[in-house]
Amino acid sequence: MRRLLTLAAAFAVMSPFVSAQEVPAGTVIPVMLTVTLDSNKAKAGETVAGKIMQTVPLSTGGEIPKGAKVLGHVAEVQPGDGSAPSVLAVEFDKIVAHGRTMTMKTNVRALASMMAVYDAQVPLFEPDTTPRSAVLTAPVGGDASFQPDNPEKSREKLVLFSGIPATGCGTRVDSEGWSGALWVFSPYACGVYGFGKSVVIVSDGSTEPVGSIVLASRKNVLVHAGSGFLLRAE
Repeated sequence: MRRLLTLAAAFAVMSPFVSAQEVPAGTVIPVMLTVTLDSNKAKAGETVAGKIMQTVPLSTGGEIPKGAKVLGHVAEVQPGDGSAPSVLAVEFDKIVAHGRTMTMKTNVRALASMMAVYDAQVPLFEPDTTPRSAVLTAPVGGDASFQPDNPEKSREKLVLFSGIPATGCGTRVDSEGWSGALWVFSPYACGVYGFGKSVVIVSDGSTEPVGSIVLASRKNVLVHAGSGFLLRAE
């Protein structure tokens, strides 16, 4: 009997972690798509998947591990017909790691194309005077920064070393008291990068319907696997 009570108590302690928890509001989450979004092919309700690209510390303690799955769905899709633009709305609502699930509603701070993500990880140059522990890169939406080789110690955060970039919102996403991670994005990144004028954010998901990120294009909304979303939990 005592053993059963002990097991029951242990389950009571563990169950909040086994069942779904909410991601704390304000958490910044860097996600790389592992599927392609295409308004000409997508269907409402279709699963959208991605993965966390950098360990995300949480304001409540603990962290979301790098590599955790991010799941969502296509909320709305409207292929263009020449007279009206293409529209694709997506919602990211779950993070799954080690058999545990966290629920969330998110808005999008920045969206970077597959090539913009790639370019942000390629060193600009490596002069002889650069310490071996760092390389010079240009994060999405910001000026050049040093990215250290020791991600465990630095939490892989990109450190801006010059002034406010010309692009972006004008305010840092990593303001005092923030929690989250940036991956290839600058703290100032805001909007769409690497798509030219082909894709725009109509709604970032912060207004009703909360969590619905609406993208539009004059032709076709096409966001390839490998593209990056900088999300923020509502």
